[in-house]
Amino acid sequence: MITAKKILPKLHDYAGDLTKQWFIYYYNEKGKRIRIYKGLNHLPTTKQRYKAADEIIFEITQQYKNLQYQKIKAIIVQALENRKPTWRKKTYHCKKSKIFIFLEWMQGKPWTRKSINDFFQELTDKHINPSTFNDYLQNVRNALQWIDEEELIQDIKSRKRQSVPATYFTKSQIDYLSKAMKHKDPELWFFVQFVYYCFLRPRSELRQLKVGDIMLEEQKIIVHPDIAKNKKLQYITIPDAFFPTVEKRIMGRNPNEYVFKGHKYMKPMGENTMGDRHRKLLKELNFDTKRYKVYSWKHTGAVMAVKAGVHVKQLQIQLRHHSLDQVDEYLRQLGVSDLGDLRANFPGI
Repeated sequence: MITAKKILPKLHDYAGDLTKQWFIYYYNEKGKRIRIYKGLNHLPTTKQRYKAADEIIFEITQQYKNLQYQKIKAIIVQALENRKPTWRKKTYHCKKSKIFIFLEWMQGKPWTRKSINDFFQELTDKHINPSTFNDYLQNVRNALQWIDEEELIQDIKSRKRQSVPATYFTKSQIDYLSKAMKHKDPELWFFVQFVYYCFLRPRSELRQLKVGDIMLEEQKIIVHPDIAKNKKLQYITIPDAFFPTVEKRIMGRNPNEYVFKGHKYMKPMGENTMGDRHRKLLKELNFDTKRYKVYSWKHTGAVMAVKAGVHVKQLQIQLRHHSLDQVDEYLRQLGVSDLGDLRANFPGI
C-alpha cells in the first residue's frame, strides 16, 4: 500500500543552458509522465530558475505526500468503522482516540520504521504508563495491519505492566463508609452493594442493568451479552445477605426501567455519575481517591468472601473468571489467597 512507487519530480535543466526550455517532470498515480514549464523559463538567470524549480518540486512533493496520507487514513478509518459493531462503545472510542492521535502524528511524515519509532519514543518521553503504551502499540499495529504494513512496527516491543488493582476496604472502613453512605447518599450505598456482592462492573454492566434482569424467583441476575465484557450471556447469584434489599428496592417496578435511572426517561445514568459521587464522598471523608475507587468494593467483596471461607471455585463463578488460575492471580494481586484453613489448622511440630 505505502510502498507503491512513483518517480518524484525532477528538474531537466539542459546543463544550465538558458536558451532551452527547462521543465520539471514526474509521473502521476496512473503512470503518466507530466511536464511543467510554467514558472521557470521567464527567469533570466540560472540561480533564479533553480530556486523556482526547488519551490515547484517541493509543492508537488507535498501534494503527493498529502494525497498518499489521505488515502492511507481513509483505509484505516474505514477498517476501524467496519469493526465498530464488534466492540463495546467504550472500547471503540478508546481505539479510535489512539489511532487518530497516531494518524495526526504521521501527517506530513514518511511512512517508515523511523517515523513509527519516533512516535513511540515521544510516548516514552512523556512517561506514560506501560498499560497505555501497550494500548497504543496494539492499536497502531492494527492500523498498520489494515494497510499491509505491519513490518514497520516490528522493532517496537511491549512494556511489562505492573497491574495494581484498587485497594480493598477493611472491615472498619466498610462500617464507617456504610454509615456515611446510608446517611448522605442511600442510592450510592445500594449501588456499591451490587459491586460488593455481585461483582458487577460499575460502568458497563451495573449502570445498564434493568429491573427485568433481576430474577427474584431464582435469586439471580442476568447479564446480557451486549453489556458483558466477554459478550456472553451470564448469570450472577444474589447472596442471601443482599437479597432482601434488592427485593425491597425493585419489587413492583417496571421491568424495562434501569435499576439506576438517568435524568432522561428510560435512560441509564451517565457513565461517571456514581463514580463521581463515590469519589466526592471519599474526599469528604479524607480517603485517598487514588487508592480507593468504586471498583474497590468488588475487591473488598472477593477478599471478604475468601476470609469467610467461600470456596474458590464458587468465587470463580461469581467473579466470572475463566479459570482458577486467574482467580488465584487476582487474589494474589490483592495480597490475599485462599489459605485461611492452612493458616489456622497447619499442625505444629
